[in-house]
Amino acid sequence: MNTTGETKGRREAQPERERIERAERGIESARSAITDDLHALGEKFTPEHLKGEAKELARSAVGSAREAVSHGVQHTIELAHQQADRAKQNPLALFGAALLAGLGIGLLLPASDSGSRASKVTRRLRESVQGAASEVKGALQEGKEEIMRQT
Repeated sequence: MNTTGETKGRREAQPERERIERAERGIESARSAITDDLHALGEKFTPEHLKGEAKELARSAVGSAREAVSHGVQHTIELAHQQADRAKQNPLALFGAALLAGLGIGLLLPASDSGSRASKVTRRLRESVQGAASEVKGALQEGKEEIMRQT
């Protein structure tokens, strides 16, 4: 009976041993995969790799900033050309608007004696407005001449 019992025990132990070996192979495979993942993570977080990623991010940010500035410059140039076209079509309108604004400010100031402080302020303001109007007129003339040269 010993021989028969031992044979029966070996047959029952055989599937158990195979199951254990499969489990051990599965554990070893998982261990190997985890080790590979840890090595990959270790390489990803090395100072050199992080420095490279930071450089790439900085390059991308600089590129985006350059693109935004370029777009802004283009938009400003387009607006300047539009304003130049408007000034070319009716240059006196801008001068007239500046003159009217200056006159309006002058009329809002109180009238008083020539020796008073308010009168001095009014006179200075009037001179400033006249100077600004002259500058606007000169700038419009220069703009007109520039546009005429370009066309």
